[in-house]
Amino acid sequence: MNPAVPQNGKRTILHITPHLGGGVGSVLLNYLEVVRHDRHFTHRICSLEYANERSLKASRTSGFPLHDKMFNDINSLLAAANQADIVLVHWWNHPLLYALLVRESFPPARIIFWSHISGLNPPYVFSDPALAYPDLFVFTSPISLKTKEVVKLGLERQERLRVIWSTGGIEHITSVKPKPHTGFNIGYIGTVDYGKLHPHFLDMCLGINIPEAHFTVCGGSSEKQIQAELTRDKNRFTFTGPIANIKPYLSEFDIFGYPLAPYHYGTCEQVLGESMAAGIPPVVLANPTESYIVENEVTGLVAQNEASYMRAIESLYYNSDLRKRLANNARKAARKMYSLDLMAERWEKVFDEALQYPKTPRQWTGNHQGKGVSAAQVFIESLGQSATIFEKSLNAQTEREKEKALEGIKSLYGSSQLWRSGTKGTANHYHLFFPEDKNLKLWADLTN
Repeated sequence: MNPAVPQNGKRTILHITPHLGGGVGSVLLNYLEVVRHDRHFTHRICSLEYANERSLKASRTSGFPLHDKMFNDINSLLAAANQADIVLVHWWNHPLLYALLVRESFPPARIIFWSHISGLNPPYVFSDPALAYPDLFVFTSPISLKTKEVVKLGLERQERLRVIWSTGGIEHITSVKPKPHTGFNIGYIGTVDYGKLHPHFLDMCLGINIPEAHFTVCGGSSEKQIQAELTRDKNRFTFTGPIANIKPYLSEFDIFGYPLAPYHYGTCEQVLGESMAAGIPPVVLANPTESYIVENEVTGLVAQNEASYMRAIESLYYNSDLRKRLANNARKAARKMYSLDLMAERWEKVFDEALQYPKTPRQWTGNHQGKGVSAAQVFIESLGQSATIFEKSLNAQTEREKEKALEGIKSLYGSSQLWRSGTKGTANHYHLFFPEDKNLKLWADLTN
């Protein structure tokens, strides 16, 4: 791969992303389509892992250079970073991204991190070395400013924080019109896995006292396992698996039921914005992310607990006037909050600001850094304040110390279903990429 070279006097933005697909991929691809004729900046992407077929096709049709599997060609990646005017790292706890940051010394560059996680719940958290690494650290949601790691930062570091709302746009949804249908459809679209979805999702659905209610659950990746948990009223549920086009489903949803786990990692919840843009009143739980997006009794209903979530959906079933009012307000709010043009304007301002910084070399400043760092130590560096018990396991000298540390890890895993996920920055996730590491295998096996 040839390093980035400015074209026609434009400044070059090099995007480094762990992979290019899913929600973050949609945000980035749709953004690049909006700015493809920008007079000031040109963009290229380096994906450490894969780029999905949609991304590869978009690269060919829109003209931005895209290189995937770049973790296998670190030297070319670092050379491109050095040549680019700005490096924008799409940041979350991904094994390959952390391995790059912890093990490698970056050449002189201007670096921005854009966090695609809230940072509220481990193992998707901010660490002090991560916050200190870039010139500017940009959050996707203001809720990240309330995390304990960010709150304790000194004034100088606080001044380098920014917020740019992440969106893939909702223009493709605004044409959705309600379609006549039988029954009362309560829809969910998104991650169908208890790392994101509330662990009592099925019980909450079954506890809703609406005789003609039908639940449509769109998405993956654990939909088959969750569907298998149903022991009654199976005919009231439809599990579609992943879908390419959500519009036909949105046209038949009466309510968007979106009960997420209290420990989830999301920030801007694109599907929530899309449902609101389609005029479907949402019912959510009072987690920080959803409470920021949905204004209770104005653009949807925000339930304080599981019981009130069920009652909220029932209240909308019996009150069509309230449904219509919430739907109209939700549609207006989503068009403003999820505007791609507004996101592009904000990024141009941040890029202009970043250009004022000199290019400087970077080195990870954690307890473990350099090429000799093991995969287990990379994992530890990703965990911030949650790393202590894993560090104790790594350094245990006696059998008693080892056993005590492993019991502590088991206890930590019991605090949140997120720790047991096959991805999401867990030991399982790191072991998937670094199967030879014995400590990662030991910690991953504890989730079984």
